[in-house]
Amino acid sequence: MGGLGSGNWYRWDTRTTTEQIHRVDIRYLRKQGFLKEGTFGTLSWSCGGQQTGSIRFKTSNDSLQLIYRHRQRGEDWIDKSERIAFDKTPCNFGGDRQWLLCPHCGKRVAIVYGLGSGFLCRHCYDLPYASQGETQLDRMMRKARKIRKQLNADIDLDIPIYRKPKGMHWKTFANYVEAERKANLRVSTEFEKVLMSLKGL
Repeated sequence: MGGLGSGNWYRWDTRTTTEQIHRVDIRYLRKQGFLKEGTFGTLSWSCGGQQTGSIRFKTSNDSLQLIYRHRQRGEDWIDKSERIAFDKTPCNFGGDRQWLLCPHCGKRVAIVYGLGSGFLCRHCYDLPYASQGETQLDRMMRKARKIRKQLNADIDLDIPIYRKPKGMHWKTFANYVEAERKANLRVSTEFEKVLMSLKGL
């Protein structure tokens, strides 16, 4: 988590994706118990072990109040207080699912992003997901590394997977290893295609 104007703020351009922006995720807030009425707290974001921002919040029964400092490029810092309303939809097996309502378009969303002068949904900021700009090679590498993380293995695709995580069934482990092998093979194939295209073959 983090703050819109505190710390170094990411410069927004047409290549900026959702993964590069400070965000507030209602699923994280719920998991941490921060949606209880009257809750005060601070959220912070970090990148590479370095904090990039922080933001204060207060939860009421029907909304989330964000309190932070913000400035446009070259201007003075200003204090801001922004209210983001909650909404609920019923779940199929009872209970409710809670959402944030985008302050601009009113759309139910799980995440709002801090860009410009406030926190809005990705649609209002026209933010793509990082995966939307991926090549086939990128996707296969991401898939293989995701499997390796599930196995607590090194993300270096050249290092063999030889250790089964504690508590995992051997059959499950074998299925993961086979899935990683296939994805890794696709990585090699796609990499060769890239090299051939660069050589003009």
